[in-house]
Amino acid sequence: MSQIDLTLVPASVREQVERTAAAAMTLARLLGCDPSAGAEEPLEAAEPIDLAHLVAFLRRRHAGEARERGLGFEVRVAENVPRAIALGLTPTTRILDNLIGNALKFADCGTVRLLVERAGDGAVVFRVTDEGPGLRPAEGDRPRRTGEGLGLHIVHSLTEELGGTVQVATRSCGGVEAEVRFPAQAAVSEIIPKTIAPVADLSGLRVLLAEDNPTNQMVASQMLRALNADVIIASDGVEALDRFDAEKVDLVVVDIEMPRLSGLDVIRAIRTRPDERAQVPIVALTAYAMREHRERISAAGANGLISKPIVSVEALGRALAGHAARAFPREAEVPDVDAAAASGPVIDQATFDALAEAIGPDTVGELIEKVVADLQSAQTTLTAALPDLDRVAIRSASHILISVAGAIGALRLQASARALNALAHCEASERMAGELRRCIDEIDAAVGFAGNWREKRP
Repeated sequence: MSQIDLTLVPASVREQVERTAAAAMTLARLLGCDPSAGAEEPLEAAEPIDLAHLVAFLRRRHAGEARERGLGFEVRVAENVPRAIALGLTPTTRILDNLIGNALKFADCGTVRLLVERAGDGAVVFRVTDEGPGLRPAEGDRPRRTGEGLGLHIVHSLTEELGGTVQVATRSCGGVEAEVRFPAQAAVSEIIPKTIAPVADLSGLRVLLAEDNPTNQMVASQMLRALNADVIIASDGVEALDRFDAEKVDLVVVDIEMPRLSGLDVIRAIRTRPDERAQVPIVALTAYAMREHRERISAAGANGLISKPIVSVEALGRALAGHAARAFPREAEVPDVDAAAASGPVIDQATFDALAEAIGPDTVGELIEKVVADLQSAQTTLTAALPDLDRVAIRSASHILISVAGAIGALRLQASARALNALAHCEASERMAGELRRCIDEIDAAVGFAGNWREKRP
């Protein structure tokens, strides 16, 4: 529902769509799934509730119903209210939904009003009034009509859990007034924006994608490659375990519903391995994001969950950022460049000669020109990154160097680029500046070899 562009919806049905979307959002929260994000989230957000957003939601939620019943629905927010309240979003919404819903249900005519204001003692007050029949005088907060008692019981229970109070009474002018009051401590004057997780840079990582649906497989694999990952694809659970056994895998992204062997069984099989590969980060893909499904996936051993469909590369990157970080080594785990590789020739002549023979002398000349351009571009990037040790730039350039250097047999440069890329993925690295300078020097050496080769070429 959140993906509907309301500007394209006719005005005659727009309000119904807004009501349906609001109801769907509430239902999703009650079921324990996140209706808007592509990744796992806690049921209750830790951030304060923006009052303007809450009031706008309630207006959308109930305006259409009021109109259908021939009633007015007005919302007023006093100027002295705080920017936000530090309360759980779901219980607060349920409290107000119940009070407004009861008022709309039992009011025969007139207008239902929601007023949000700040009391003299700093308390935040929500007041819902209607112009329908009042309460039974002898039975306190019980309504004149049946069916409202459970809703009020829920309101009392949830409000007490949040540290507030509820008063419901018949108005002297007719109708009912329900007042929910939260203490001054709930008021928040400023909302600190939630920190957005960085988009993952998966360069240097081999990601096993286990997904049986061809369309989902294509979309997810293209997104992972856009994040610079090397992607290994498996079309079912059995193939996923076979590929995992046969190849180096740094991160597993696995669909839960697959033929032959489910994603849950794949996760369990990896977690019960006797070797260190049992600890590889695993992220589950599923169209089912309710609480019970999250609990089953977590119990199987997944590190995280992403709800399908995946809406963008950025959303996938943010969802994988923390898990990808676990897949990269700490600085102490990054080995120094092998002494043999460091002392070897600039270009492995056997590798270069095999390449020249395979593609022909004319084509190898064109290839060398392109390789030199790539090497010089990477060197420019790395040189610019040296003063501030720009990790993003270093990761990107070193990732390119690993493949370009390997293509022509520049094994010294390739070894240096691998070490540099690994260090750039560490949280902190005292060795990175030195390896960066070494890599820049190795690019000079490789470019020098290419220049000599061109001069000697017949």
